[in-house]
Amino acid sequence: MELNHYIQSGIIESYVLGIATASEMEELQQMRRLYPSLNAEIIAVERRIEKTALEEAVLPSPYLKQRIFQHINWREELPPPDDKSRYTFINIHSKDTQHITVHKWWRLFFIITFILSKICLFFAIYFFLKYQQSREKEKEAEQQIHTEQITSPK
Repeated sequence: MELNHYIQSGIIESYVLGIATASEMEELQQMRRLYPSLNAEIIAVERRIEKTALEEAVLPSPYLKQRIFQHINWREELPPPDDKSRYTFINIHSKDTQHITVHKWWRLFFIITFILSKICLFFAIYFFLKYQQSREKEKEAEQQIHTEQITSPK
C-alpha cells in the first residue's frame, strides 16, 4: 500500500520533469532499490509525458522561419564568393620554377628590416669598440696613478 501512495504523490512526475529536490531524488533512489517495479512506473511516466507533449504540441506558423531569417539577415553577413580583397596571397607556384613570387609590400618590409638590422649591428659594434677604448684608457690611467704612487716620495 505504501508503494501506491508513493506513486500517486507526484514525486515520480517531478523527478522525470527534473524539478525534484535533492532530498526527493535521494528518497526516490532508495525506493527504487527497495521496489524494482518502481522503475517500470518511471518509464511509464516518461512515456506519458512524451506522448502528451507530442499530441498537444503547437506548431509555429509557416511564415515564422522567413521572419526569423529576415531578422537575422544571413545573406547580408556572408561575404560575396568572388570578393578576394580581404585575403593576402603568397604565390608559391612560380612560372619558371626557380623563383617564388611574393607580394611587393612583403618585399619592401623584408628590405627595410634587413637594412635596419645592419644599422643596428653597425651601432652595436661601434659602441662596443668605444666602450673597449674607454676601458683601456681607464686601465692606463689607473696604472699611471699606481706607478706615480709607487715612485712618489712619501
